Amino acid sequence: MADLCYGCMKDTHGEKICPHCGFSQDTEQYSPFLPLGASLENDRYMVGKMLDKRSDSVRYIGYDKKTEKIVCIREFLPEGLFSRSENSMAVTVNKGCGKKFNALKQRFTKCYQTIMDMSDNDSIVKIENIFQDNNTVYAVEEKEDTIAFEEYVKRSGGHLDWEVLRPLVKPLLEGMIQLEEKEVHHLGICPDNIVVTADGKLKLTGFAMSTVRQKGRSLPPQLFSGCSAPEQYDEDGELDTATDIYGFCATLFFAVTGQLPVDAVKRKEDGRLLMSTNVAKKLPPFVIKTLAKGLQTEKSERIHSFKDLAEQLSATPTVKAMQNEISKTVDFAPEGDKANTKQMSNFKMGVIAMMIALVVFGGLGYLWYRTYPLDGMFDVEHTTESSTNPENLPEDSTYSADSEYFRVPDFIGKTWDEAKAISLNSEEYSIYKAIEEDFSDTIPQGQICKQTPDAKKTVSRGNDGVSITCTISKGAQYRELPKVANVNKDVATESLASQHFIVNSTLGYSDTVPAGNVIGYSGNIKEGDKQEYGSVVTINVSLGKKPEKATEQSFTYVDETRPIQ
Repeated sequence: MADLCYGCMKDTHGEKICPHCGFSQDTEQYSPFLPLGASLENDRYMVGKMLDKRSDSVRYIGYDKKTEKIVCIREFLPEGLFSRSENSMAVTVNKGCGKKFNALKQRFTKCYQTIMDMSDNDSIVKIENIFQDNNTVYAVEEKEDTIAFEEYVKRSGGHLDWEVLRPLVKPLLEGMIQLEEKEVHHLGICPDNIVVTADGKLKLTGFAMSTVRQKGRSLPPQLFSGCSAPEQYDEDGELDTATDIYGFCATLFFAVTGQLPVDAVKRKEDGRLLMSTNVAKKLPPFVIKTLAKGLQTEKSERIHSFKDLAEQLSATPTVKAMQNEISKTVDFAPEGDKANTKQMSNFKMGVIAMMIALVVFGGLGYLWYRTYPLDGMFDVEHTTESSTNPENLPEDSTYSADSEYFRVPDFIGKTWDEAKAISLNSEEYSIYKAIEEDFSDTIPQGQICKQTPDAKKTVSRGNDGVSITCTISKGAQYRELPKVANVNKDVATESLASQHFIVNSTLGYSDTVPAGNVIGYSGNIKEGDKQEYGSVVTINVSLGKKPEKATEQSFTYVDETRPIQ
């Protein structure tokens, strides 16, 4: 077998630093995670680096020697219920946790067995194998070349037009209908758990037990702000298809607007959805209406099936209604006219039907636009400045409370807590925190680096006041590597982690650096170099001086036992 990289499972051609992904083959993966190169199920699978972790499990990249394919291997490791020693791959259940551990293990197995049984559904990730080993259970997932849906939207200009999104979503909706028919609930639908395959199809990933999809359960929850439904924040809430409808519609909302809805807990107090006028004008009215119904905070008012959601997103009920109107017009013609109608050509009938449909569609569209039946559900951002400034106030002033204009306050450089404190008692505006943080070379990490509308901009107050979205800075995208040479490993790791680098380590001997201190960086990087936020950085930790070979010695055995007298 080729020399496979533990970071990407591609052939390294004997290189210690992978030419494909830059992963160092000297990297160590410490307990409780499986060591790099570990073998599972009678040496069929080889384990690589950890990809992600949640409270019920850990996912590794892996290699299937039987099929010669790269895979992902998910290992059941329920947080707080087990331990694993450095010299063993076997999981030890903590004292008093056996019943809980086994119950969760059965649920984990059932969850992935259900997904494996649906291998004919091309819209969900395929589970290729489930097996037990090391006193726990493993699920093997297919590994495809994909990009996250969130990244796909960003690369597409920050949002997708409905004409582009609709054909992408249709097969995924059909797949969700199949899941619903088998009473399978994902409960974590969000841009993070949908990927775009190389052939341009959407696929749902990230399945989990319901235990980790709701607060107050036996394991810490993994919820997704903006996409998790209100009932998932309530330990007594009932999770079902309507919960998935909320996540699905929140993901569609993100796709067409470029931002997620406000956290569901906050939306229970104010259910409005922030949408720019430019986006609202481009979306068909039936899409806006459907998203509003799918994102109702009261579950009883929400769309309750994916079949209904699919029909409403295709405007099928409206088309049928138009056809009924046309047929009624023909049926109610006087008897004498009916005879004449029968003699009309198919062409003329088609023209008349088309004209009636256009009139009805156009009339309904105009009435929709004028009356807007979901008025109040969407808080539309008005971003154009008034062409006039009747009060002509100085730049640092604002308009009076009874003015139709409002000057946006400046939150740039403030922390989110500071901004909330400033806006706490304001009745003129509300502030929201953007889901995604952004890089900034000028604004330090943790401070607001961007706001919409812009600071000190004059806007119309509207009927519901002004909504201001604040983006928190991640700091600079490229960070300088700190000094680690001859620094204690834990101190160096903490220093790198504070700069949001992912730290791996290798071990080596050194005549000058004491054991436990860092010799330096591994690979082609050094102190002072700049690396991108989130980059993997490997440090070489000293084992101390290399021991000399033991010299051979001869020993004389002396029997000091004495016979009993």
